Amino acid sequence: MVWKTAKADEKLALVRDINRIEPAYKFTPEDSDIETLDLPFYPQGKLVSLARMGIKGQPLCYVSLPGETVMLDGSVANIHHVNRAAPIKLTQENVADYLKFRIYFTKQGWLDQVLVTESGGTFTAKVHITDPDGLYEATLAVSPRGEVSNVARDRVSPHGKAPPERFSF
Repeated sequence: MVWKTAKADEKLALVRDINRIEPAYKFTPEDSDIETLDLPFYPQGKLVSLARMGIKGQPLCYVSLPGETVMLDGSVANIHHVNRAAPIKLTQENVADYLKFRIYFTKQGWLDQVLVTESGGTFTAKVHITDPDGLYEATLAVSPRGEVSNVARDRVSPHGKAPPERFSF
């Protein structure tokens, strides 16, 4: 999946939607860099990256759904809201992408490796999570509604790294 630069009409619509919910900033299409990334677990959803031109720093990120835009502010609550509103559609093929998205946008680190199995509609993922404190091996249970539970988590190395500045699959 590749980030796409928003076209003029899409950019205008996204800026309007974001300005309705944005508590701190107001954007205009002329001074904003906006890119979108399709989200396979939200069939009609897109990840939106918005940055002001000429201003350094991390872009702000949102999930755009038909009729609603939700800010990704590090909270699990906003992701659960999107899971219900979208609604989420997890499959064996996209659950690893969902975990990467969820762990990154709840500021829990970065998924380096994922091995997923399914049993009775619930997914089990064996993952490597990297964060500034180290590398961890974890087993995560993922419900069909996108709820994630830690089954096990062990630190295997004290050598960590910060997640990349730009989210990608």
